[in-house]
Amino acid sequence: MGGCISRMSGRRETHQDYRHSQETEFAAHLESAQSSSPRSSFERPLQSTEQSGSGNASSRSRSSRVNEKIELLGQTLERARQTGTPSSLMEYGRQVAHYLSANTQPDERILSLDINNFHHLAASYNRRYPELDLRHMDSPATFLDTLNDRSRDRAWRAVVRLSDGEKHHFAADVRTRAGAAPTVIVMEGANFYTFVAPHFKLRAASLEQLGAEPQWAFIEIDAQKSAADCVMFGLQFALAAHRESPTFDSWHDNLHQHGTMAREGDCSSDFMPSPDAMLEYAQINLFHGERFLPAPFYKHSHSSSVIAEVAGHQPGIKERDVSTSRRDPKTESLANRLEAFAVQRGSRQYSASIETSRATKIRTALNMI
Repeated sequence: MGGCISRMSGRRETHQDYRHSQETEFAAHLESAQSSSPRSSFERPLQSTEQSGSGNASSRSRSSRVNEKIELLGQTLERARQTGTPSSLMEYGRQVAHYLSANTQPDERILSLDINNFHHLAASYNRRYPELDLRHMDSPATFLDTLNDRSRDRAWRAVVRLSDGEKHHFAADVRTRAGAAPTVIVMEGANFYTFVAPHFKLRAASLEQLGAEPQWAFIEIDAQKSAADCVMFGLQFALAAHRESPTFDSWHDNLHQHGTMAREGDCSSDFMPSPDAMLEYAQINLFHGERFLPAPFYKHSHSSSVIAEVAGHQPGIKERDVSTSRRDPKTESLANRLEAFAVQRGSRQYSASIETSRATKIRTALNMI
């Protein structure tokens, strides 16, 4: 299998859809799910203007904000070329600039560049935010090994490869404790049920290697509807979690004290795990981020329908400020962001915000070398 999601999501697959389809016991289901492709619930990827024969119109298919990001990346690349920046990061930037300029959908090539250059991006943000402690974990085993550390209290974040041999990644916000079990909040950027089998496998491995004492929570964010942006979404979620550290600290404290993200005695539906017998059997507490995550977690959502669903649970969230730029401080609402980064590819329009975020993160890394 190539990219993290091989087809664009055509509909939101709810836990009711998934639960309704279950006709076997957990073991049989897991064996079947692990051997089947998660691609069946996704449509084909968006067709780029180049591929559809309208490449000459690519600049007209982009917004002025997207064009601005392309120009800024080009300027940074030229300055970096003159100072002898590492070739791998330069090639990464050139390829991203090319894809944006051609209005072409990121693919497995871009995803591989994301993975191979993640250490550059993480290093730049770790220098800017010393308490971020952002890491890349190239395998579930590496992630679980790191969770064994009980030497001191520590907060850290990671973007983790979900399965050996595959490229899909998730984000994790972690608290380790001196002499006590860690707590882990997994953030899945795509539809959780698309990757339910590897998440089952990860949870089973954690129970086998770490025991039942560490407390885990899984949040489905569902902002990613593309084939090759999971690493960028993971980085975005890790940064957003760090900016919301007080909130995440309280969730981790709740997990540590009584095994759920909600405060003791809080019976609101927002923090009720998804009522799915299969997930309960696998000891996966799945929460739906659209009900409670702050607006920045949906800043780069591909789909306006996702934003509409979030707004249905959190009235007024479309008007929340999602700007985090220190270079060019501004106020930008979630709704304005979606509109400002709209692109047309073939017959579809959607937000390329995550793609321009990739370009910005490369610029940040280039400027700090």
